Amino acid sequence: MVSYNAASRTGDFSPTTSFFVHLAPEQVYIRRWNCEHELLEDISADEAEPYAAGVRRFDFDQSLAPYNLHAYQQWQNLSGYISKQTISKLSPLPSGNISITAEADPAHLQPVTPAEKQLYAQLQEGRSTSTESDSAPMQVDGRQQPQTAASDRAQDMHSMQTPDLAPREGVGRCYYTQLPRLVKVAGMSPQQLTALNLDKTGMLLQVLQKHYSGSGEELLGEVQFSFLAFLMGQSLEGFAQWKAIIHLLLGCEEAPIRSHVQLFIKALRCLLCQLQHSLTQEPAKALGASPKVGGQASGVDGPFGMAAMVEEFLADSFLQQLFAKYFAMLADEAPVLNRQLQSVSKQVQQLLEQRLGWDFQVQGVGQDDDEDEYAPVVVQLDNVTL
Repeated sequence: MVSYNAASRTGDFSPTTSFFVHLAPEQVYIRRWNCEHELLEDISADEAEPYAAGVRRFDFDQSLAPYNLHAYQQWQNLSGYISKQTISKLSPLPSGNISITAEADPAHLQPVTPAEKQLYAQLQEGRSTSTESDSAPMQVDGRQQPQTAASDRAQDMHSMQTPDLAPREGVGRCYYTQLPRLVKVAGMSPQQLTALNLDKTGMLLQVLQKHYSGSGEELLGEVQFSFLAFLMGQSLEGFAQWKAIIHLLLGCEEAPIRSHVQLFIKALRCLLCQLQHSLTQEPAKALGASPKVGGQASGVDGPFGMAAMVEEFLADSFLQQLFAKYFAMLADEAPVLNRQLQSVSKQVQQLLEQRLGWDFQVQGVGQDDDEDEYAPVVVQLDNVTL
């Protein structure tokens, strides 16, 4: 993944632009800087060949920094499931350039916590430095744009733009998988439908078969793609998709215990790596941090030049509620729980408790002792006449 910002002489930065590329061994990939559009753009094979030959002759090595081998394994952990197919399926057409300037206005994303509102306001600040366009409204907890055939995607890009603004040249929106919010099966009773939607295992199976050819690793590729698009590319739609998939996975009860144990082991390891990279500060520092994003300097950088995710954003986010329910479910199933799943889940729990100060002591789901007096009371009716 390549992410960059154009800088002015006064030190101002344009919104981040990013793109994914999948390279085979010894492959050379060439893009050329377009000063007018402030973008790295593809060039024809004939134009690229002299540059590729120069790379193979090491003509440019004296101007390059050494590759950060110490961060290689961490990058593998963050991107290992992103395949060439994942990039082709999700990247904007035709350039693959991801930018918040091509996305929906953050005001339409309906943030649900104060920290999310703060994050979106900061991204809006960076977004407004561009004089180009925004996209049509999108809801975080609604659904992203639908899947389309490759031949229709370029036309869809134009139709999604706000009518009174021209689209920014050379950037676009990602084509994330459309995830259902509810499972509806003909012939089921209301009680059966309620049970089916409380445990999202059935929904997960439908999504895997319909959109990922039954492959859990393709789903994890989209988790990593959307997370990096958000973290490195400051893409709000990337965050929305990452959030939607995490909701789906952590809402399952049957799948992690019995039917898809290996998928959840991989998913939790994937999420653990993402959280380890994002939560780089000590809790005391995190509580007082107020990093800036959207083209501005922001907090402590990670090993790839990425700013650490905003701790107070995570601290009051949806993750605490989801993990409280997930860990409580694992505690109930402890006698039959897979040891590897138990181990990686414990690592995630300890990370969140240590870095964010969350307490996942299971008493119910997020119930304090003081709340017990308001809980329902079970009364035995033996030998009682009504």
